[in-house]
Amino acid sequence: MTLPKNLGFEKGQNWLLIPSSDGRSFTLVPKLDNPYTQDQQHVEMREAWPEADFNEVE
Repeated sequence: MTLPKNLGFEKGQNWLLIPSSDGRSFTLVPKLDNPYTQDQQHVEMREAWPEADFNEVE
């Protein structure tokens, strides 16, 4: 498939073709990287109630 360069399409980009309900046309949607597959720095969360003892909860 050939796409026009003057509309922002560049070689190497990934796009999803979503078919319309009538099957006669498509919508192009940019394919995004899954943020959950990349190594990210983990930020440790503080306890909201540090004095709470969760073993006392019934």
